[in-house]
Amino acid sequence: ITDNTIVIFFSDNGGVEWYNFSDNGILRGIKGDFFEGGIRVPFTMQWPKKIKPGTKYDKPIIALDVFATVASAASAEKYIKNDIDGVDLLPYITGKKSGLPHEYLYWKNPDKDIDVVRDERYKYLRIKDDEYIFDLKNDISEETNIIDSSKPIYDRLKSQFKEWEKDMIDPVFLDLGSGKEYNKLNPDRWFNSSQEKQ
Repeated sequence: ITDNTIVIFFSDNGGVEWYNFSDNGILRGIKGDFFEGGIRVPFTMQWPKKIKPGTKYDKPIIALDVFATVASAASAEKYIKNDIDGVDLLPYITGKKSGLPHEYLYWKNPDKDIDVVRDERYKYLRIKDDEYIFDLKNDISEETNIIDSSKPIYDRLKSQFKEWEKDMIDPVFLDLGSGKEYNKLNPDRWFNSSQEKQ
């Protein structure tokens, strides 16, 4: 069973160094940020029958790929009725496919007014009115904003984000930080009213 079972471990976000003894190393930022310290996480996968021990894969991937990967491994694609955003990683990890699983990766947080897009090397980050371009190959700590010297990269990444954004819908669910808005939408929820219902 062990030889033919996929085991995947990854964190859903970077650590909160001041709170729970996490250590994001040289990465800038923490959980909740969209600097690398908030979104770049450890990811390990074991499948002894298919993946050689010690295999390392260093191309950008995203948690959305887990579903596509295990669905393919289980030959369950025929049961998937809708388009999915993830990519089956196994052909890339085993070397059957070259290139990148994703040309671009995207993040968006409407509540904090944050947009992010990255390719294999460069990352565009907008936090409200502040914009950044980082060269992740040479500056993994995101210490130097090269936006002033990288207009073609800026234009390409920002344009790519806008194209991706056109297909996005408004959030269906409120996040954990939207308590007041949630209360307005759900006034009868006992734990949100000023007086508990008996």
